[in-house]
Amino acid sequence: MKVLVVFLVLAIFGTQSHGYEVYNIISPSKNGGNLQETVTIDNQKNIAIINIHSGSCSSTTIFDYKHGYIASRLLSRRACYILKMDHKAIPALDKLERYIYEKQAMKNMYSDKYFWVKYSPLQSLIMDIDWFLVGSPIRHLCSHIPLYKGEVVE
Repeated sequence: MKVLVVFLVLAIFGTQSHGYEVYNIISPSKNGGNLQETVTIDNQKNIAIINIHSGSCSSTTIFDYKHGYIASRLLSRRACYILKMDHKAIPALDKLERYIYEKQAMKNMYSDKYFWVKYSPLQSLIMDIDWFLVGSPIRHLCSHIPLYKGEVVE
């Protein structure tokens, strides 16, 4: 009986731990202070949420792999920027999780896989959006504030 209880507890907690990972990264900032990032990867919902805690420059970004969109909300502005995910430029969720793990383990990781995103506040304002298309995590982050469409600069 005790073996069954132990097995049941391990099965319940073991399954839950594989679907949800949280990483807390503290890095030196350019002004001499520290920058804190909290990265939450939810494999069951197929999303990654990145919170950057940096005073007035704080932000929340959601990578929604299920719906194929990225949304970033700058907390100092009442704006949310939505970008269609380019799977060639954006690492898969398991690779993103591996990059974060390596960054946390090595504290200094080189990557040449950066890209720039641009938006035009006047021309790319999204007046009407189908929230079903972008998914509920992005809807919860971006509803009730102005939305802007982003595009990758090549």
